[in-house]
Amino acid sequence: MYRTQLTQETIDIVSVGEDNIPMSNPSAPGMHHHKDDGYDSHTRISYKENPGFFGQIKQSFSAALMGILLVITSFPVIYWNEGRAVQTSLSLDEGLKQVFSLQVIDQINPGNQNRLVHLTGPLQTQRALSDPEYGVAVRAVKLRRKVEMYQWVEHTSTRSGSFDKPSGHMNPSSFPVTSYTNEADFVQVGAFALSKGLIAKINDFKPLTPKDLVQTGRKRYIHDGMFYVSDDPFYPSVGDVRVQFYYAGLSGKAGAGLGDPLKVSIVAKQQDSTLSHYTTESGDTIEFLYNGQVSAKEIFDAEHSANTILTWFLRGVGWLLMFFGFQLMTSILTVMISWVPIISDIVGLGLTLFCLCFATSLSLVTIAIAWIAHRPLLGLTLLVAAAIPILLSKDRAQRVGHRKS
Repeated sequence: MYRTQLTQETIDIVSVGEDNIPMSNPSAPGMHHHKDDGYDSHTRISYKENPGFFGQIKQSFSAALMGILLVITSFPVIYWNEGRAVQTSLSLDEGLKQVFSLQVIDQINPGNQNRLVHLTGPLQTQRALSDPEYGVAVRAVKLRRKVEMYQWVEHTSTRSGSFDKPSGHMNPSSFPVTSYTNEADFVQVGAFALSKGLIAKINDFKPLTPKDLVQTGRKRYIHDGMFYVSDDPFYPSVGDVRVQFYYAGLSGKAGAGLGDPLKVSIVAKQQDSTLSHYTTESGDTIEFLYNGQVSAKEIFDAEHSANTILTWFLRGVGWLLMFFGFQLMTSILTVMISWVPIISDIVGLGLTLFCLCFATSLSLVTIAIAWIAHRPLLGLTLLVAAAIPILLSKDRAQRVGHRKS
């Protein structure tokens, strides 16, 4: 059986980043204005074939193979996640016991060499980060330039009325200005230099509003904190550019410019005059940076919470892999009885419940096996819990059999 689908593709000019993702900023000039009131569009007709019974059987076999791969993948995902959660928890407990809070950060105490320390203080950098091309400068740890360019973008809808006409909608092959993130070479808190790993954690980017306008080449305009490189920003043309700057980790003098320097709290190893990563006995590394004044206990509590969230998220991923794997493996049964309307719905619901129970039980079994080595009582409790869905299903089946007899 063939089905005809008529598709219309409408082309608009929108602002697109270097990753080709359209940017939405309804208040920006030109986002809803075009030099022509009409839209360019073209229509393509496509034909789609609906597979027959034997075609569906063939597809279900392929789905079953994919389901087997998903189920096989789910076991190591769940098992690895539990081991990771235990190791991270042990490392955090060890770190909280070992950490020492520094009261003086402007002087380095050699007695704390290779020790896990906690300190709080403002960020300091040696020079301002700047962009001479746009006349932007800021005393911060990072300066980011985000570039967007107006391009043709297609929108698809199911309507007819025009013919295929893709010509005249070519986008520029490259951006005239590139995006980048500039990073300070040397960052300090008190007398301590921050490692690259700690600097990488400073990502609280805030928009930087330009004050002065540097004109070079094409006309530039400033609107709502952004540069527009265009002859007319309210009626943009393909190839026009919009540029915005962001900064992270303000490090200027107190009360100057954009405000006080950012105060951060750090837990890391004191290695000479550098704060670097600390390796625990469990094999994990500890290197934390939080904005504001945060105590060592609050930092470790937050890391424990993050570990719990990640653990449950990965458990959910593993369970979904197993559930959808079983669904795909049993899809052939659904296809074989799909020609009987009422029975197919009942059997489909039963297979879904079976996959739900089986995936839950096997997930709990895998989690229990991973925990037995670390907490035997918890592991055995999970094994008992894993048997409950199977026992309930078996008891339900027996009751149904007795009613029929």
